[in-house]
Amino acid sequence: MIAVQSNGRNLAALTDRSAELRVDGSARRGDGWQVYSLPDNLVVGDTDGALPRLVKESDAPVVAAYVADSDYGQLAGLSPVHGQWETWLDANTARRFERDYLVMKGMSKADADRQAQQMIAGFGLPPAEAAKRATQWAREAGYAVPAGPIRQVLASRRPPGASALLRLPWKRYVFAEEMFFALLDNLGLPRVVND
Repeated sequence: MIAVQSNGRNLAALTDRSAELRVDGSARRGDGWQVYSLPDNLVVGDTDGALPRLVKESDAPVVAAYVADSDYGQLAGLSPVHGQWETWLDANTARRFERDYLVMKGMSKADADRQAQQMIAGFGLPPAEAAKRATQWAREAGYAVPAGPIRQVLASRRPPGASALLRLPWKRYVFAEEMFFALLDNLGLPRVVND
């Protein structure tokens, strides 16, 4: 998922991927912002530099997330002046998924947990630091926002295990896509109400 201030223009960095690109119409934003969906991981696997090209082409900040099956995500914000920052959307769930995957492949639970924790620590900033960088990103995009609500979104996580079953079905999970759109709200990107 990518949020970019395209102002209705076709940006070359995205049209290169037109076969994969999908405009997310349910997530329309004001002030010329548009949300796109792509199947590729441009946050970590951006081998052709699409995100920096988008920043240069739009002359505006860009925020992108790679969402893994709605469970967790890797997030990157880029801007012309303040550069790039990265963090997790629900690092705890990402750690558990990686740990369980490694256990399934035959690794001991203790070793898998240690390796999964290293994976989490090796990517991005903790929520409090990422929230500070996100407020700089928002200022560069023209929005003055507090860090607290952003930190809260970045620190939120799915309730683990059996405790989740005690919640009402529609409150059991926080999907990574919901976290991304909540982040966009807290970065100041105005929503467009459908007519």
